[in-house]
This record gives sequence, structure tokens and C-alpha cells, in this order.
Amino acid sequence: LEVNAYAIEQLAADPMVRSVRPVVDYHLDLADTVPYVGATAVQNSGYDGNGVRVAVLDSGIDYTHANLGGPGTAEAYAAAYGSGSNDPLNTMRDGLFPTAKVVEGYDFVGEAWPNGDLAPDEDPIDAEGHGTHVADILAGVNGVAPGASLYALKVCSALDTECSGVALLQAMDYVVDPNGDFDTGDHLDIVNMSLGQPYGQAYDEDLSTAVENASRIGVLTVASAGNNGDRPFVIGSPSAAPSALSVAETEMPSAMLSIIDILSPAAIESSIAGRYQPFSAPSVDLIEGPLQYGNAIGGNLFACGPYPPGFLAGKVLLADYGICTPSLKVSNAAAAGAVAVMIGLVAPDDPRIFSYGGGTPSVPGFVISQADANTLRSGLAEGVTVRIDPARQRPLARHVVGSSSRGPTMLTHIIKPEISAPGASVSAIAGSGTGTDAFSGTSGAAPMVAGAAALLKQAYPNRTAAEIKALLVNTGETEIMSAATASGDTLAPITRIGGGELRVDHALNSPVAAWEADTYQPVISLGFKDRARDNL
Repeated sequence: LEVNAYAIEQLAADPMVRSVRPVVDYHLDLADTVPYVGATAVQNSGYDGNGVRVAVLDSGIDYTHANLGGPGTAEAYAAAYGSGSNDPLNTMRDGLFPTAKVVEGYDFVGEAWPNGDLAPDEDPIDAEGHGTHVADILAGVNGVAPGASLYALKVCSALDTECSGVALLQAMDYVVDPNGDFDTGDHLDIVNMSLGQPYGQAYDEDLSTAVENASRIGVLTVASAGNNGDRPFVIGSPSAAPSALSVAETEMPSAMLSIIDILSPAAIESSIAGRYQPFSAPSVDLIEGPLQYGNAIGGNLFACGPYPPGFLAGKVLLADYGICTPSLKVSNAAAAGAVAVMIGLVAPDDPRIFSYGGGTPSVPGFVISQADANTLRSGLAEGVTVRIDPARQRPLARHVVGSSSRGPTMLTHIIKPEISAPGASVSAIAGSGTGTDAFSGTSGAAPMVAGAAALLKQAYPNRTAAEIKALLVNTGETEIMSAATASGDTLAPITRIGGGELRVDHALNSPVAAWEADTYQPVISLGFKDRARDNL
């Protein structure tokens, strides 16, 4: 129902009204992973997700992309997106949807929201691109469950990363009753939501209530934990819902940490850690040179403007993170003759990989921590010389990504996230026909787990959603470390990775599954007891 906001007080006073809650909007949580998590082994055992129906609640799906069974041409995408005069607002299916892979769906937001009203229509084609990446990781031709059937439920904007709270609730209704006949016997099997709001509070949030209601009839919801870092309780909703399978992000099995040696001055530590940025030139040659921070008069510290021609010849630039994209910083430094760039974070987060954001980054670029950047700045008066040797690297496999959100949940103190998976995959670009690009974050980790759940659902069709969730969590790889440094690392706490890193082949072959009897939780949450309240 849609009612005047002035009536809220009157509604709240009605004894038939249980509660009045705001409907909030959400945000999207922005090639060697499939065999790494054991999915290839499961596929080789004869399971590819065939017959399992998975809803992708996201920005839509580009069902014309070749990886998702489409024609793989720009012309097909243009036709599907309704760019012609017959359908300028993309409200019709244009004869290209549904497909054998994306078998059904609906657009709950339209093309103008949030700059205009919600305008639902029948065609969930993706414009923003996030949902297409997610769908490809989950069930594309090279995905975790390539045989699964996808339902494209478009709940996020075509213009930005906003996701409508109203559309999400409507989409969850679709999940439990796709044909709208009030019989939930035809409900979908699995939901993937690579979206959320930080500091999730499942006890007063209606999307989490919808997740709980769906779980009671057998729907498993897999949701990204969020990308808000190693901060207690920052875990996002709806992954904070007790029955949801909340997914953290771990590093790619091929990821490496570069060890950068400080040759002088002797007063500061001998080495720091840097994350090589794939958008920049390959780091293949030994690089050694003096460090430069800013321009000759102490300006341009963010490297977002040009430097004098030749000013950085033979030098390694230290730039502050922020204002412009990292790729533009590297481009500006390269244009002035720099041999490499180190971008120092300005908050106490772990170094991570950033996407290409323009420019010509023709020299190697690295991101370093705030602490390491401060170390370098402390030696500038004496002159800092660094050496970057491509042979000096540490593997990052089995490490949690620094930006992955930490639990537990607020108030209830349930252990979240419950599982982790690599989140940086090369996947389909919406509108490109055949193009792919890097895609990372817990948004990429969640569909890895959703695809794994689809494999198990095919293998064990009579097992409940709670049992499949328990199998996945029980069999995770527990030797997962916190983000690596130049000197070493430590075991990641359970509130960062739950039961460990996804190993779907172990789940397939496990003879047992364990969960808490009353709540069906596959992790033991001791909770929080407020002794002060006991004395009131």
C-alpha cells in the first residue's frame, strides 16, 4: 500500500499494526577461482547446477552476452535494450528474452530511478553492469554452476549503485511465488544478493524479514558481507539475517604481494608491502630510484594534476590516495618520466587492487598501506631510495581481503560472515557482446558460493536449504590468514571468515553436516549476555 506519511502516527496507534519501519535503499557491494574452490572437480563428477533455479537480485542481466548464452553482438544488446523508437524506455522484451540460460525475470525499478519514480517493466536487461558480472561468475559458460537456470530480478538502478528497498521486497515476493498465484510450491531454489547496507540489523529490517520468510519454505539466500573493512559489527544486511549465507572475500589463488626494499636511509625499516595494480604496466624489470613526493614546491601530493615534463625522470613517485582514480595518478607520473608509482592509503586499511579509471598508466603502480606511506615520508628529509624487484613477492592465496567486512551482527551477536570465497574474477561486461574484465569485492565472492550451492542442490535435491548451507560452511578451509604484510601474517578470526574458504568438492563428499539444533546455524555463536540488565 502507498499512504500519506502524515498517517504514520495514526497507523502506529492501530492495534492491528505490529510495527512501522522505514524501507531503506541498499548499495551494490562492488579466471582461476573455479578450480581453486573445487567447483571443477564437482563439475567433473557430473554436477553443473542443471535443474536448479537461481534468482540474481541485482542490476539486471545482459542475456545477450555470449558467456550467458546470448548472440554476443552489439546489435543484439542494442535491440534488447530497446534503443529503437518503438521502445525508447526499454519496457518490452523485444523477442530476445527469456533465453535458455536467463529463463525469466522482471525489472522492478525501470530506467530512471532514483532520478525518477520506480517504473517496473517486463525486461530486466542490464545497463549498469554489476548484475551481468555476478551472473557470469555464478552460472556463465565458465562459471561455478554453468548448468543452472538464472532469473534476472532487476532491483538496482541503471544509473548508479543504488538498489531500491521497495523493489527488493517485491523481488523476494517473486522468489517465493514466481507466477503470483499465492502458491509457494513453485518457489525458486537460491537467491544471490551482492548488495547491502553496513552495520546490518536483521531484527528491524524488512528485507532480512523477507529472507527469513523465504528460508522457511526452502529458499537459500546467499548475500555479500560487504566491503567496509576490518571493523567489528560492520557486516551488512541482508547478509546479517540469521538464515542468509553471508560471504566474505578472500584473495585470488594467483594473487601476490610485492616486497619493496628501502635502500636508504638506514634509519627506517628495510622493506614494505605493496599491491601491484593490474591496470598499470607489468612489473617485470628491476626498478631502483629515489623517491619523490609531490612536485618541487610541495604540491600535487595526490598526483591528480600534471608534473613538469621530465620532473620525475628515473624517480619513483609516492602519491596520496584520493581525489582522482589511481590509474590517473600513475598516468600523470608516467608522463613526467617516473619509473614506478606507489599510492599510499590515507586510512588504516590494507592495500588492495583498484579498477582502471582512465589515462595511460604506462609504468608499474603499487598501493601501499597508510603506515608504510608514513614510514616513507619520515625519511624524505634524508632522501629515500627504493628497489622494486619483481622476484620479491609473497603469495596471497588463503588470505582474507582487507576490505572484506567483519562481524558479528549487532545486538544478536550471530557469527557473520559464515564463509569466504575469492572475489576477484574476470567476468562478462554488459553490452560488450563477448567482452570480459576484472570484477572484485564481496559482490564477486557471493556468486561463487551461490553457484556452489546450486551444484549441491543438484547433487542432493532432497536436502534442505539449511543442510546445504551447513555443508558449505562445515567444509571450508580454515587455514585462512589476515591480510599479509612484508614481515608475516596471522590467522584470520572467525568474525572475518566464518567457517573458512569455500571448498565445494569437500562439501559434496562430506558424509555429515552439523548445525545448531534450534536455529539451524552452522556456526556456534555464544552471543552476548547483558549482565547489567539482569540486575535491573
